[in-house]
Amino acid sequence: MLVVGMLYYQPVNAEASPSATQTLEAEVEPTVAIAAEWAGGGNNSTIILSDLAADNMERSWSGGSGGEQVHSYSNVAIDLYVRAAGDLTNGSNTISLDLLKYADYGASVSKTSFTTEYVRVLLGWDPPSQGGRVTVPVDLFLTVPFATPPGVYTTTIYHAAVQENAEQPTSP
Repeated sequence: MLVVGMLYYQPVNAEASPSATQTLEAEVEPTVAIAAEWAGGGNNSTIILSDLAADNMERSWSGGSGGEQVHSYSNVAIDLYVRAAGDLTNGSNTISLDLLKYADYGASVSKTSFTTEYVRVLLGWDPPSQGGRVTVPVDLFLTVPFATPPGVYTTTIYHAAVQENAEQPTSP
């Protein structure tokens, strides 16, 4: 039996090398990523417009580092859209959504009332340098009608981005 086992034994010899080479491939997918910021409050911070008089006069807040701004961290060109959830509300009291407006977006977007449907405000917004971000200011305007009851009125502002020339967003 021992002789048979030795006949089938085949030693394996491997030569060592001082180096080894392999190709590595890492495929980076298109990424669409944005954030909105209010007055240095951090990404997706609450927009706080305070000390407003019910005087039927339009107030404005310039966009940028001291106001509203949108950042893109995308690695492809994007189209940026904006909308609001609806009227500003405080219980059963409301301020009509058409009295809340936006402008600029770094592209001289004209002053426009928010709507509940997405509206494109930037087309083909180029991506930032690798590891960075690009930012656009958003000017805001609000008129509080005469005799509006006091209180905190709220709505939600949505910014949505899609890869350039893709279908318009439908949610959130």
